[in-house]
Amino acid sequence: MNDYIRRHALAPLAAAVITAAVPANAQDTEGWTLDKCVDYALEHNTDIATGQIDVESGKISLNTARMSRLPDLSASLGSNVYFGRSPSRDASYIDNSQISGSLGVSLSVPVYQGMRIKHEIEKAKIDFEAATQNLALARKNISLNIASLFLQAMYDKEMVSIAKSQLELSTSQLEQSEGQYESGRVPLNEVVRNESLVAADEATLTQNENSYALSLLDLRQAMNLPDSVFLSPVMDIRDIPRIEEIPALSQIYDQSVRLHPSIKYAEASLQSSMIALKTAKSAYQPSVHFSAGYGNSVYSNLTDPTMNTSGFWEQLRNNGNEYIGLSISIPIFSGNSVRNNVKLSRLNVSRQELLLSEAQKSLKKEIEQAYYGAMAAYSTLNSAQKALEAAQLSFENEKASMESGRSDIYDYANAKAEVEQAQATLARSKYDYILRVKILRFYMI
Repeated sequence: MNDYIRRHALAPLAAAVITAAVPANAQDTEGWTLDKCVDYALEHNTDIATGQIDVESGKISLNTARMSRLPDLSASLGSNVYFGRSPSRDASYIDNSQISGSLGVSLSVPVYQGMRIKHEIEKAKIDFEAATQNLALARKNISLNIASLFLQAMYDKEMVSIAKSQLELSTSQLEQSEGQYESGRVPLNEVVRNESLVAADEATLTQNENSYALSLLDLRQAMNLPDSVFLSPVMDIRDIPRIEEIPALSQIYDQSVRLHPSIKYAEASLQSSMIALKTAKSAYQPSVHFSAGYGNSVYSNLTDPTMNTSGFWEQLRNNGNEYIGLSISIPIFSGNSVRNNVKLSRLNVSRQELLLSEAQKSLKKEIEQAYYGAMAAYSTLNSAQKALEAAQLSFENEKASMESGRSDIYDYANAKAEVEQAQATLARSKYDYILRVKILRFYMI
């Protein structure tokens, strides 16, 4: 009911908005193909931009993990000036203003941390791959959504063409009946009935035009296409895929389960959780660091210069010191934080295993629905083609009968309505079949 209200009660407003946004000199030659619509949507979609940022963030995180193997090197430089009195050796206080300076360089290298750095690098690699697959999945989902909206617009566009054709037919019949009435061959009520048929066709055309306008609006919004850009979908459907061109269901699934981003993302997430478990376990092991450094200092008494027994450069030569060290840290008790982190990591592995299994089941279900839907759509397409041929033949016979006076306008209107319904069914089944075939192809690449 909500969809009905949206497409019919709000349709005139949407049509007016879209008509106002179309440039006056726009022509259908500037049509948008499906590939062009998909490319534009992928380039301007916010989810894609966000996914690209996530991929770039994963790349930076991987670089950070790799650089953690390198040593930490730091330097320090300081100076202090002291004013006032301080105790001397004979327990009296004397003025003792002084200035001092120091400098140092320190180096720290991780020697062993329970393979934590190695695991963090592996996890960063897999997280980067997961972000890449998540971006690919977003691109596929957007492509499928655009394809669905595009084909809906093409269907509504064809329904407009069918409605125009029916209106032209009923208008021609009205003009013919008016001529026959003027010549006295038919009564006035025959003209009135034809006028009613023209009015009904005009209403159908308006309804279809509104539906097409809303389809364009949906497609435009999904593409993030500005209102200033004219949108007219075009598609060459002369080469409808044959049912024999569709691979077997098992072949489609086997290929999809190896290539589809949803599966590869779930697999990467599982691998990442398993490596995170190894990282958590590494906290049980000791860590070893190697350190080295150099330091130096100078001093000068400002109150009594005679106490300065050596100059600045001499102090630098004599006061230097170097050191090297090796430290080991052994975890004994940490309030069960390490133990609990390991438990949480195991639970996350179990969760990711379930998500992978669910992703595989969901993919199989989607492929089966698309596959059997394509089979059914193809069968419906053939049946609709035969139904249209039969309806057209019946209409031609009924038209000839009415012109010869053997039938009335009611039989003619019914035959005409059957043709229109058959054309609509054929158009619907045609685009439904094309969409399902495209969905299957999306699963295979």
